[in-house]
Amino acid sequence: MTLNVRAVSAGKSQTLARLQTGEILGWGGAGSGRYSPGNIDICSPRRSNRDPVYVGQSERFSSASAGYGVSLGVTMQNEVLVWGWNPIGIGGIDASSEIPSLIESIARPVSVAAGQSIFAALDEAGRLYTWGLNVDHALGRTTEHMNTLPGIVYGLPALQAVALGDNFMIALSRAGEVFSFGSNSVGQLGLGHLRNAATPMPVRIAASIKSIAVGATHVLALCRDGNVYAWGSNQYGQLGHRRQRYDSQATLLEMPEKISVLAAGMHFSLGLTEAGHVYAWGWNGFGQLGTNDTQPRSTPTKVQGLAQVQAIAAGEMHALAVSKQALFGWGNNEVGQIGGAAQQQLIPFPFWENG
Repeated sequence: MTLNVRAVSAGKSQTLARLQTGEILGWGGAGSGRYSPGNIDICSPRRSNRDPVYVGQSERFSSASAGYGVSLGVTMQNEVLVWGWNPIGIGGIDASSEIPSLIESIARPVSVAAGQSIFAALDEAGRLYTWGLNVDHALGRTTEHMNTLPGIVYGLPALQAVALGDNFMIALSRAGEVFSFGSNSVGQLGLGHLRNAATPMPVRIAASIKSIAVGATHVLALCRDGNVYAWGSNQYGQLGHRRQRYDSQATLLEMPEKISVLAAGMHFSLGLTEAGHVYAWGWNGFGQLGTNDTQPRSTPTKVQGLAQVQAIAAGEMHALAVSKQALFGWGNNEVGQIGGAAQQQLIPFPFWENG
């Protein structure tokens, strides 16, 4: 089957591809849309059919995000849907099902972000809604409930994007300013210290930021001129250097080419250049850097076998790239999140034809 993939998202063990039609195809484990009777076991997923499924019956989506076994989507009718592993009723949905359920309390949403027990959405006015488990003030708002329903985060300008890490969030304003809140154990908030932040705080960066990408405990920020700033954990070199184990302030990353898109996985990073090349750095235990080995890299390394790449995504331990010819994947493939590739795929594998 030939597809026209417009966007991709990678989560814990699922892959989502949004087509030109607005339909979403899913591969892999929980949150992929693959119907599983009974409870979904996210810790010990069974190997599944390597073919994709369509998410929902006849839904068309304008945005989608794959998280830690749970996925979110915004429909063409401006509704937020959730599906996947949700046994503790996050967002008021007390079920674990691959059949999408409606989250009713978000007005006119335009984009969503799914994490590990924390979730977010932006509406047309650029307001930020958050919900989930408010560990370390990860939701950026005062609430009496640990497991709280969607609500607006105040004290922010109009936003264009939000990205989630492990119990923290990074928000990007329409003016190119970065804000952070939540856990800050390794400087992932970029505030120059290691104290948690209960409300949004501005991150000092000497440039206007175009986009952001967030891993488990590190952050990447893309400037409008193609330069990249990074901060947070650097245990595996995911900040692109080996000077220290973490940076609590935004530090300019040296890239061999100008970057147009960034993606961040659990402890690794990806950069797509203006020329359509892909660079990878950081943790590589499952081959998620695509370098034909499992050795970490502390400097951006070009991923071979890719050309004319249009989009990238990074999951917990797998990576994706969309070219004019195919949808490529590499890294962990235990439950078929990159189709019929090897269980540990060390180089990019074209697992679906792109039309």
